Amino acid sequence: MPEAHSDSKGSTHAPPSGPPPPPGQQQPYGSYPPPSGAPPAPPYSSYPPPPGQPPYNAYPSPGYYPPPPAPPSGFPAAPYGAYPPPGGYYPPPPPPGSSPAPAAPGGYAPPPESPYAFPQQPAPPPGGGFYAPPAAPGQYPPPTGPYPGYPPSTQGPHTQDPLIYLGMPIPDPHAPAAAHGVQKLPGYDPIHDFNAVMRATKDGVTDERLLMSTITTMNAYQLDALNDYFISRHGMSLVDKIDRVVNGNYGNAVHALALGPLWFDVELAHKALSGMGTNEMLLIEVILGRPAHEIRWLKTAYKMKYGKDLVEEVKSDLGGKTERLFVMALHAQKPADFPSYSYATGIGIDKEKVNLDVEALHHASKKKDEMVFCEILVNRSDAHLGAVAQAFELKYKSLSKVIKKTFSGTLENGLVYIVQGIKPKHDGRGYWRDAKLLEKSMAGLGTKDYQLIYRLIRAHWDPTRMEGVKDAYKRKYKGKTLESRVRGETSGWYKDLLVEIVRKSEKTAYQ
Repeated sequence: MPEAHSDSKGSTHAPPSGPPPPPGQQQPYGSYPPPSGAPPAPPYSSYPPPPGQPPYNAYPSPGYYPPPPAPPSGFPAAPYGAYPPPGGYYPPPPPPGSSPAPAAPGGYAPPPESPYAFPQQPAPPPGGGFYAPPAAPGQYPPPTGPYPGYPPSTQGPHTQDPLIYLGMPIPDPHAPAAAHGVQKLPGYDPIHDFNAVMRATKDGVTDERLLMSTITTMNAYQLDALNDYFISRHGMSLVDKIDRVVNGNYGNAVHALALGPLWFDVELAHKALSGMGTNEMLLIEVILGRPAHEIRWLKTAYKMKYGKDLVEEVKSDLGGKTERLFVMALHAQKPADFPSYSYATGIGIDKEKVNLDVEALHHASKKKDEMVFCEILVNRSDAHLGAVAQAFELKYKSLSKVIKKTFSGTLENGLVYIVQGIKPKHDGRGYWRDAKLLEKSMAGLGTKDYQLIYRLIRAHWDPTRMEGVKDAYKRKYKGKTLESRVRGETSGWYKDLLVEIVRKSEKTAYQ
């Protein structure tokens, strides 16, 4: 029987159970799904779903991500242990009428409906795509096509949750590390980036430019594959290698980039709860306003890395009303918005439930009942909350102002953070809010460097979001660009790295 595998993040994974697939259909252990034309991998389980849970694959995958192209006709197969020829970008979505990629088997049942839950989401249009809503003035449209440079699967094999985090595809944290000589990501050979990082950190002398140009061009899947290659070839992880040779603000930024979106958030959550006192603002930014599937990935990865339950960690660090706010958010009941849902068009918005929430919030503000605010703002979708904020302001006053007048401290900051992330007045997506937070990191005496680093890097994972934040910053601060502000507050290689992070989205947004 194959042995369980322990990865660099401290978790142990056993190979899938059940009988082996027919000869010739095995997929290399630790690799991602095979290219188009290869035989399918065996299912993780043939058992029926638990009682009361819908059948596996009952939920559509969030979009169609076609597999990489097969090698050209006549191209010889790669020998055992060698890397197949690199592939190109993934082709565009399939034509109308074609079938979407099926969702992988899952383990999470859909969240129970709250009293004012959204109506059931309609099925996506043919081909697995989405009907994107008309963008309101100043808004950026959501991405509608596949993500170039990513493998086809965006559904976790161990869960029904999409493998999307901070708006971008991520590798499954449960996936075993690739064995040496097995190409984990189709079309990506990590040896070139491995050699570049090794040259950039040779003999304890850092080539900051080479290291920066290598790490800033990589997506989460490439970072994951490179990390596995580092462990199998060099005996330490990519992050450990970087941490040995770089430090200071430049080192903190490269470290954050090398972790990728999910694992950097895991580290941020741990940092917020460690040491003397809790960093409530950092905890707010990592946990609040997140759809349920992202919260579940965060809790899963936190447990894998630190061996502790994130909910219990929060309970032990916080108390009272603040604790209840975060525990409710970590309960992961906030639905993700179906892309066609929009407060601007009214599609997918239940006006009766919106009005019920408006009145409930109004009465709760009179009684200073924080639990009504928490229940509604934490557990409703962004599109629904956008409609609530708009209706509340039309009938009464600004919801943000009511919260500021009614509550105080971390509870006030957390609720305002959520509302400013969905407020229709500016963009309804939190770009304006995030632009203001970036400015706060640089305002006053001395730059709050770690705040600036994590806020820039968390925004940059999704290029479309980063462009939205930059545009909001320019509008908010009367024509001053985020890039010029960052240049003025930083210096040296640290400055060059942050400027590159700000600029990167211009090359990749809307692809």
